[in-house]
Amino acid sequence: MDAEEARHDLEQARQSYRSSVEPRLPAWAPPTCGFLLGAALALGGFSPSPHWLKALTIGGGLLLALAADQILTRIRARQGITGLRGPAREKRRRTVNACAAILICALAVSPDLRWIWSGLGLAVFLCTWFMLHKQVRA
Repeated sequence: MDAEEARHDLEQARQSYRSSVEPRLPAWAPPTCGFLLGAALALGGFSPSPHWLKALTIGGGLLLALAADQILTRIRARQGITGLRGPAREKRRRTVNACAAILICALAVSPDLRWIWSGLGLAVFLCTWFMLHKQVRA
C-alpha cells in the first residue's frame, strides 16, 4: 500500500464516521426545525399573567422543541442511524443543558420582556437554520 492509497482509505474512514454522526438532511428539515425551535423560545417567553396560562405556553414551547428533536431523530432512523455516538452525543448534551437553562428563565420572565424573547426566538431560528443547512444534501 502506497502513501496515496493510505490517504484515500483514511479519508474514506473519516467521511464514513462523519456521515454516521451527522447524516445528510433533506432541504426542508433546517427551516422546519429552525422555525419550531424559534417559536418554542418565543412562546416560552410569552408569559401571560395567570400562572396556569404561563405553564401552558411554556409546555407548548417544550412540545415544539421536542417536535424539532423528533424530526431529526426520525431522519437519522430512516438513514439507518440509531443512537447517538461521539460528537452527536456531546451536542445533544449541550443542547439539553441550554434548554434547561432557558426553561428556568422562562419560568421567571415578566410580560415586559416579550419583545426580547421574540428577538431571541428569531435569532435561534436563523442560527438553527444556518447550522443545520450545512448538513443538507448537495
